[in-house]
Amino acid sequence: MPRFLLPRLRDILFIAIFLGALLLGPRMLSLDSDLGRHLALGGYILKTRSIPTVDILSFTRDGEPRPPYEWLTQVLFALANSLLGLDGTILLCAGIIAAGFAVLYSDAARRSRLPLAAAAIVALAAAASSLHWLPRPHVTTFLFLALWLERLDRIQRGERVALWQFPGLMLVWANAHGGFIFGMLAWLAYTAGWGWEKLSGRSNWQAGKRWIAIGALALSASFITPSGWGNWLAVLNNNSRYILNRTVETMPADFSNAGTRPFVLLLGLSVFTILATRKAQSASHVFLLGGFALLGLLMARNIPLFAIASAPILAEGLGALLGRVPRWKRIESNIAALESLLRGALWPILVGAGIAVFLGIRYQVQKESLTHFEARVFPVAATNWLAENPQPGKMFNEFNWGGYLLYRLWPGQKVFLDSQTDFYGEALTREYETAWTASGGWEDILARYEIAWVVLPREAPLARRLSQSAEWTTLYSDPTTVILRMR
Repeated sequence: MPRFLLPRLRDILFIAIFLGALLLGPRMLSLDSDLGRHLALGGYILKTRSIPTVDILSFTRDGEPRPPYEWLTQVLFALANSLLGLDGTILLCAGIIAAGFAVLYSDAARRSRLPLAAAAIVALAAAASSLHWLPRPHVTTFLFLALWLERLDRIQRGERVALWQFPGLMLVWANAHGGFIFGMLAWLAYTAGWGWEKLSGRSNWQAGKRWIAIGALALSASFITPSGWGNWLAVLNNNSRYILNRTVETMPADFSNAGTRPFVLLLGLSVFTILATRKAQSASHVFLLGGFALLGLLMARNIPLFAIASAPILAEGLGALLGRVPRWKRIESNIAALESLLRGALWPILVGAGIAVFLGIRYQVQKESLTHFEARVFPVAATNWLAENPQPGKMFNEFNWGGYLLYRLWPGQKVFLDSQTDFYGEALTREYETAWTASGGWEDILARYEIAWVVLPREAPLARRLSQSAEWTTLYSDPTTVILRMR
């Protein structure tokens, strides 16, 4: 019985990260309203049994191609929401995040053979990634990248891995989140590492053929989506400097923020490990660490990807150094021997199921979730009013409220735009900013799009300008939101 009742380090890590993500649920729902858009689309897919490949959410780009590269996760989010409300979606996201780092720990412990060191490194990686723990489809990339890198590394070591696993994993990944492109970049790093070692005479063409086969199969699988190669076009076309420089998560990391300190520590450890074990390091690992570190430095939202890519390599490298310390090696060997005897997967199952049952019973009885969109951040009360007093005509809205408005009012009301600015493009985003700031030409923009009413933060420049105009009247106002309509 102790073999099944005592938890392993992997189980403890899973539970700790799972509970940590759950506790961050209120913060997750206060940063942006993207979840609302995902729930609206997921619900639509479940209801109609069809996956839209054009825009059906806005009137500004209605009917234009909009690749559904997150449709699979959106369906899962909508299912969780239908069962447990917003708590269900947060629970699902927490489980996916925890599962990703549990896989990461298993890989790190396998490579280093030092479970304590591996657990410490993975805990640091989880802390570094936590700044981007949000209830959005990108959390699936945490799990997929951990699974993907584990298999790539086994191939690099000459271990047997069934090739079908790569296109199979890529097929699901490409329909769950646009982060599948990072899987291809990781493959490119390992393939480049093989090329480097081939030039130095440490590898052969047989290994190269295997890498080429993996890349070809994975690339082919990434096209099996409702939009074909549209997923690739959507991801690669997101290159507007104007848009990227106005989104916090797509800007370089802010090192004055305490949340980036684990990332800085991971960077320092990576440099130290590469230098200290340079003779034993493979070229693939150097390319992988360097490439993902650069991605993390360029965009804050890529920091979790570097954390996931670096953790097993750091565990292996630091493990080689710590293994030279007899006392530490003896402690690790004893823990590893104990871990090999345990079958404690029961605890993550019990904790996850117990919380799900509690939230399910509570939701059925009280008909509301513990977590909710923060009324001081989003137009919660104003949307309640709009639900009872629907407004005809086209609406101009705060872009970060777009997802929430879709969650509450769509399909009866379409938005001007939502926070997926890469889809709306630079031209429309510039027009939105001109109107929102009430800069020169804002009247022409509202007239061109036939805007009949607006829902905006009270302090928005456009809201202040319209409230002073005799041509507009205030329909609703609260400490967060003002709704105005043209007379």
